[in-house]
Amino acid sequence: MRILAAVLFAAGGPALFAQSPLALPGCEARPEVREAIEGKLAYKALENMKFTERLALERQLLEDLAARYPREMEPHRQLLNVTHYNDPDGYAVLSARYVKEAEQHPGDPLALYMAALFLTGKDTPRALQLLERAHSKAPDFAWPEMSLARIHGTGKLADKKKAAEEAAAFFAICPSSTDPAAQRVLNRAGGLELQARVATALRARLATESEPKRLEEYATLWGLEFRSHPTPEHDALRRQVAGDLTRLESMNQKPDAEWLAFLKDGYKQSGASAETITAKEDRIVQAFPHSEEAYDIVNNRWEKAHKDPEDQKDAAVWAKYNAEYQAAVKSWIAQFTEDRFVQHMDWYYTISDDRDISEQEGVRALDDYLNEATVYQRPGVWTYINAARFLVEHKWQPERALELAHRADKWVAVDRESNRDDNLTADDAKQQKEQEMYQDHQLAGTILRAAKLAGKPEEGERVKASVEGPVPDDVKVVSSYWLNRARLAALEGRKADALTFYQQALYTRRRTPEPYHGRLQDDLLDEASAVWKDTGGTEIAWNIWKTPPAAKAQELAEGRWEKATKTMPAFELADLSGKTWRVKNLEGKSVLINVWATWCGPCQAELPKLEKLYEKVKDRSDLQIVTFNIDQDLGLVAPFVKDKGFTFPVLPAYSFVLSLLDSVGIPQNWIVDPKGAWRLTQLGYDASDAQWADTMIAKLQSVKTE
Repeated sequence: MRILAAVLFAAGGPALFAQSPLALPGCEARPEVREAIEGKLAYKALENMKFTERLALERQLLEDLAARYPREMEPHRQLLNVTHYNDPDGYAVLSARYVKEAEQHPGDPLALYMAALFLTGKDTPRALQLLERAHSKAPDFAWPEMSLARIHGTGKLADKKKAAEEAAAFFAICPSSTDPAAQRVLNRAGGLELQARVATALRARLATESEPKRLEEYATLWGLEFRSHPTPEHDALRRQVAGDLTRLESMNQKPDAEWLAFLKDGYKQSGASAETITAKEDRIVQAFPHSEEAYDIVNNRWEKAHKDPEDQKDAAVWAKYNAEYQAAVKSWIAQFTEDRFVQHMDWYYTISDDRDISEQEGVRALDDYLNEATVYQRPGVWTYINAARFLVEHKWQPERALELAHRADKWVAVDRESNRDDNLTADDAKQQKEQEMYQDHQLAGTILRAAKLAGKPEEGERVKASVEGPVPDDVKVVSSYWLNRARLAALEGRKADALTFYQQALYTRRRTPEPYHGRLQDDLLDEASAVWKDTGGTEIAWNIWKTPPAAKAQELAEGRWEKATKTMPAFELADLSGKTWRVKNLEGKSVLINVWATWCGPCQAELPKLEKLYEKVKDRSDLQIVTFNIDQDLGLVAPFVKDKGFTFPVLPAYSFVLSLLDSVGIPQNWIVDPKGAWRLTQLGYDASDAQWADTMIAKLQSVKTE
């Protein structure tokens, strides 16, 4: 990383000021710049290159473009994107260069704007100053307005009124922009009226386009139109999409798999019949049988035909299901040779929890995974942690597991610098800190477990200072803290200490493990039991030792639920049937709000359970279930809901949720009490919770009497 940064610094950089007078970028890059970026830097053009070679090539191509077209913004902005996460050291060098040029040329709006982009998240207040100065010097230069709206739209510097004004100002200059960052600003800060205006302008522009890459922007258009029109008008929109598709079908005489997949999704939004969609999918599979797009279709069809067993405890049923899935994956590896994930990673993920896989087979899968994930992709902390844990769980090659964990440790600082953001709200900063602490505990625990297997107690010294630090305040990681204290004590031969710490970990963990995919895994009790037996403890005493007091048992039932930190704002949202829902109309009921999207895998696993829960409680006067869908391609939602047979209320809420939360992980479940107060939040879907519906009802009941 540092070598690459040094080369970049030594090479100097493109001159932003090579032309006079100083031209400013327009709403999109000039055609030759756009073609170079979309062609030479396209994902599929580079995916077979090693990561370091790809990064070097991307930077060189962008540096060359920036030098050739110094007053074009896009090469500079792409250079920022390429280095920000992939090369923090190189990013720091670039940032210093652009900031210096802004200081040397304080009258150039482009220099000010580019410096602000590099400072956003690192010194956001200064970035705001530069953006405001750039805007004052060139009011018709749209991009500073977009970046201002982006900063004011979220984080601790959020100002919703300013963000809305700045978003409107950007789209007044660039009314049909499909720039991804601008579209995110539009959806977060722009109201429905502005979204409708942008959709109108975009439709007019696309009517004049003939280039397939530009025509794929119809996907953005359709999303805007569905989101900015009331649901009773969606049938008319579907007919309009069908008309668009008739035109689009004839516009590309040499369609590739990506184009055909775009058309297929369009037909879904048009409300086309299942037979039509199947025919479109068949065409992709037949014309491009080895492609990623074909794999997505075949994989989805397999999962639709092979439902996950409902009983997580049924080992025999799950063994049969897993064997069928493994056979399917092997056939996909043979067929989809153009999909790097299928070729090099899918088998590893498939067998990662298989305790019956041979060491030879498992290690071969791991080797392929690591080669792909660290040579052809950007390595990271979790890549190495998960690989080390794979070896530890199977009790294979513990010394190699240690070496992988040490590599993870070297990437911690790199990853955290990449993710640093000085504009996080207090809640998001707290959540980021919690995630980092969880990562630290997982890494330390992996090192300690591998050291135990390898018979290397000296490895405990690497993590001793952090493991024996103060007890964390965050209840979510207290159990893992005590678990690592226990592991360190066991590694050092302090068995009495280890058992004390194991028991504390047991009493402070937030959820008791349950069977998952037919197997119960409880590392804490397994490790503690081994130490107990080493001390000569009896089974009767063990059963007493491991059973928490009644009060502690109740705490374990709380699981992943947390007290909500935000208030539920008033909303007025129409569901897919056209019915309008308001917070005040829900008063007197305990409300479960599920936040989901069609593309979310865990959501797809959770929603059938939600449907069963809805059928169970829909006639009750004291409980209500609604869902907030956050698909950008809203036209895909109604066909998805119909295909799955879901009957619960679905409220399109993409912009509402984005305006409410700075970062959105799904699925989420929110519990709102009868007075309209948001009380509890659950993030993520826990497939091992066999009593999922009962858990939800209990949570709804719990806020009725508080």
